[in-house]
Amino acid sequence: MRPMLIAMVGLLVLAGAARAADCPALPPPYGGPIFDANVQSWNPRIEGLLGALPGAGVARVALFANSPAGTEARRDAVLAAARAHPDLIVPGAPKIGFIRGNDLPGGYVDDTIAGVAGGTYKFVGEILYTHGDKPDHPPTRTGDVLVDPLAAGTARLLAGLKGRAAPLLTHWEAWAWERDWPRFDKLYGAWPEQRFVVPSLVYGSPDKAETILSAHRNVWGIISRLVDGRYTLVDPAKQAKLGPTMVDACGVLRDDWRAVLIRHADRLMYGSDAYATARVGWDAYPAIIARYRRVAGQLPPDVAHRISWDTAAALYAAP
Repeated sequence: MRPMLIAMVGLLVLAGAARAADCPALPPPYGGPIFDANVQSWNPRIEGLLGALPGAGVARVALFANSPAGTEARRDAVLAAARAHPDLIVPGAPKIGFIRGNDLPGGYVDDTIAGVAGGTYKFVGEILYTHGDKPDHPPTRTGDVLVDPLAAGTARLLAGLKGRAAPLLTHWEAWAWERDWPRFDKLYGAWPEQRFVVPSLVYGSPDKAETILSAHRNVWGIISRLVDGRYTLVDPAKQAKLGPTMVDACGVLRDDWRAVLIRHADRLMYGSDAYATARVGWDAYPAIIARYRRVAGQLPPDVAHRISWDTAAALYAAP
């Protein structure tokens, strides 16, 4: 049995080497500065992130705490880091997700408005409006988180943010395009002065990204850390509706995604979507950034710099 196993492993290694040999040589990775437009603090210990940034060539991050459990400690750690490193950390209001009911809680709305108005938060961290069940999350009764972006809570939040120019991260799902896009299309159109951001835009298809960015000049998109992968949903029917990966098996940027990135570089940003839990540290962060650099290296230099730095720097630095 052991010789057979060794032979099988050998065949897999040879097959992998053959695939690698068939792959074209990639251009050098992008070597410029990066503004990471989406980093989450899932626990108060963010020293590992601060230590990883210089080696990864990340000069600025938009950082927000994850909620609800332990929100205060995580939020306080983000704010302390922002005070200690004002040129490095842009602090955002804590992320909120897995909401019971179909509207934003009143306390969250009040705290976020007050924090933005007082200058504590420079943007509003991810609101999880819709989100399918994943294997590592507690299952929901319906298999999906569903919060109505057109309900009264979001309207009150946006009214409170009016005139503040604070970007708002709205998470919804490409696999539920027929359900979600009409509602968010209406939301973005109803508040043309509000700056909206769509995290994990790459999980949709290039044509969906094109539709979103072409329809609304007040919407920005974040290229997620998983530029060459998929997250896993419990429901295989939902999984099948996710868009194509941004790169092929050789790491080559697909032509349709390349066209979208070039055409909308003024409203696309790189965001690692990185986080660390109580069990998982920030060790993977440099590899996540290196993977993105290989993708950005396949873009025209000016486009790579805009997506890596200019767009996020202009958006988050808005008064």
